[in-house]
Amino acid sequence: MRTTGNGVFITASWSAAGWAADVYNESDSPQTVWAVAICTPQWHTRRSSIPHTQVPAGESGIARAACPAGTEPTGGGNIGGAQGNDRMYVSQSSDIGDEWTVRAFNASTFQQRIATQVVCTNTPHSARSSEGTLLGLGTTGTTHVECPAGEVPTGGGGLGNPSVFFNESYPTRTGWTVRATNRGTQPLTVFARVNCTRP
Repeated sequence: MRTTGNGVFITASWSAAGWAADVYNESDSPQTVWAVAICTPQWHTRRSSIPHTQVPAGESGIARAACPAGTEPTGGGNIGGAQGNDRMYVSQSSDIGDEWTVRAFNASTFQQRIATQVVCTNTPHSARSSEGTLLGLGTTGTTHVECPAGEVPTGGGGLGNPSVFFNESYPTRTGWTVRATNRGTQPLTVFARVNCTRP
């Protein structure tokens, strides 16, 4: 998901007929956002977290979706929920083993849920994490990770503290970039993570 400026936070990003994303604009001006899809001829299947994780107002929650046996994650995210007042700010969206994990902070005034989705394939993939990027209090920064030589990204995301909220998470030609904002009370670190395969 890409955006034109700060103040926009990712609330959902998932595989539909292509790729879809939800955001919440906290800025005082209109912002442009667009989803980015990666398309390959490889076989894929999708799985969602069941049951979904209920997250009270003002708290963080985690949900995981697992790939079927014999397959591995090629990407993932969390499925969009209520529109308008949906303020589930994503602070993690990444693979862990054969699962995809999403963590989000419920910045709304009512209970919401996380519905995580993982995209799986039987084609071999590798996964890499970036070095951490330290964000000062209230600052926004970018972190990036490259695929191994000869491989291309098929999915990615990032992870960090529950108070580090994602503004952007998107592929480049050879890796994955995450831009995030520190809403915590101390300097915090964010990492990018990428899933890669040979074209």
